[in-house]
Amino acid sequence: MRKILSYLKPYRGRIALATILMAVSAVCDLLLPTLMSEVLDKGVYGAAESDTFSYILRTAGWMLGLSALSLLTVAAGYWVVYHVVAGYTKSLRSALFEKVHTMTLSEVGRIGTSNLVTRTTHDVNTLDWVISALCGSILIIPLMFLGGVFLCMRKDFRLSLVILIAVPLLITGGLLMSRNMEQLWDLGDKQCDKQNELVRERLRGIRVIRAFDREKQSHERIADATHIMAESFIRANVRMEIVDPSAALVLNLAALLIVFLGGLRMEKGSGLTAGDIFAIVQYINIILGAIVAVSYDIVALPRVRVAIKRLRQITDSTGLEETKEAEGLVFTGAVDLDHASFTYPGGSLPALSDVDIHIKAGEWVSVIGGTGSGKSTLAELLLAFRSPDAGTLRFDGRDASAISPKDIRANVSCALQKSMLYAGTVAENLRMGKPDATDEELWAALELAQFADFVREKPEGLNFKLEPAGTNVSGGQKQRLSIARAVLKDAPIYIFDDSFSALDFLTEAKVRKALNEKLKGKTRIVITQRVVSAMHSDRIFVLADGALVGAGKHEELLESCSIYREIYLSQTGGGSL
Repeated sequence: MRKILSYLKPYRGRIALATILMAVSAVCDLLLPTLMSEVLDKGVYGAAESDTFSYILRTAGWMLGLSALSLLTVAAGYWVVYHVVAGYTKSLRSALFEKVHTMTLSEVGRIGTSNLVTRTTHDVNTLDWVISALCGSILIIPLMFLGGVFLCMRKDFRLSLVILIAVPLLITGGLLMSRNMEQLWDLGDKQCDKQNELVRERLRGIRVIRAFDREKQSHERIADATHIMAESFIRANVRMEIVDPSAALVLNLAALLIVFLGGLRMEKGSGLTAGDIFAIVQYINIILGAIVAVSYDIVALPRVRVAIKRLRQITDSTGLEETKEAEGLVFTGAVDLDHASFTYPGGSLPALSDVDIHIKAGEWVSVIGGTGSGKSTLAELLLAFRSPDAGTLRFDGRDASAISPKDIRANVSCALQKSMLYAGTVAENLRMGKPDATDEELWAALELAQFADFVREKPEGLNFKLEPAGTNVSGGQKQRLSIARAVLKDAPIYIFDDSFSALDFLTEAKVRKALNEKLKGKTRIVITQRVVSAMHSDRIFVLADGALVGAGKHEELLESCSIYREIYLSQTGGGSL
């Protein structure tokens, strides 16, 4: 909790100011019942008629002034509180966003993308509500309670003992209402995560769902999660809202008891006045109002604990970026995998098993294999998204575990299997590879990727707008833009992870020829399923079921590796390419 609340530190001065303003308002509220009792006792009943009206006017003027001061200070206090809360939630969300970007893929997979979305929105909103309540009540609740008790007992000690009956009732009710609340909030939040996950899944797979006529089943899954979530939230909120009517009942009963007992004491000539009874009733309301706020906080505490527990799973994640400082290393391009193995969390079989690959600086190698052979997992290891469970990965002879992921990614440029484009212009997407690239450099990269003609045909040119995820261009065009972005970055190592799969053979041949000229002397790692993309490499590594089953040139593998030969024959029909 300390870590989550530490983002309030920059706002300590404002919180203190808000507390002082709220305290002034509370003091004004505490003085009003006393003044009103004076009006009744001295103004209405106690003075001569000529003095009564002037006394009532003077006292009413003081009451009006105190009310105005209370209104102004409480309004100013809440204005400060809301600015504090807005700044706090902004800082917390920014910190969470940055933390997510430092998390390993294993940590992201363990929590889940949909869960990360709900935690950075729904759970932060919960803390928003709690902080706004706390900032306004840290000092007010004890001040109202203690001040009310003192002034109440000052009027009449015996009638004030009604507090001893009402206060335990309210606190006990709050404790009873909070039982099992944490389980309800936790279940509701988990179903909210699930609902978000199912909606994301439906949006991504809407064409498949419609093609196989599974819309009804998709709706039912979302409806089930929604119903469980709604039921949990409704039950929890009903318990929280029971506090208000229960407190109103206790307050009214306490007021009736005070009026009844006060009347009896007035009949016995105890010196108690009508004004005193009025003031005591008002002070009891103030005291019990403070207790109601405490009871409400007790009931809301499980909600806060659940939110903080969920957010701590993000803030307490290891995050590879934080473990090592970037040193500004520049690699020569040598890469070594020494008997590396990797198994996904929860996986029964390793995705990579005892892979031994050694790549010299400036060498052009290809990694080929069928679906599920471990090719993309290998790319994730090389990009420091994951770390080997066994064996080592080295760059220039240095263990990757001792190098900052920032240094590794600064020396590696990649075009990934899934070409990711962003809403914005072609130029903006390309400059992600090199922020200070000139227009000439952008056009050169587009020419290399065989995409310049498409951009020239657009009236906007480099300012042609791409939709989110590049939905207004084809799969092959996405890949070519991804390749252009990768080559724009000057790096000693380039990885092309199945980034030619959507290109026709002629376009791929042109792109590969341009890449060979542009990246000569650079280390190139082409990960592919197509023989035509791999056969001219300096060396080819063949993966099958996560294991390295062959290594060598194209002609050598045709003779020595049955799996490579099968791939070749299946794609060529036995002929030559």
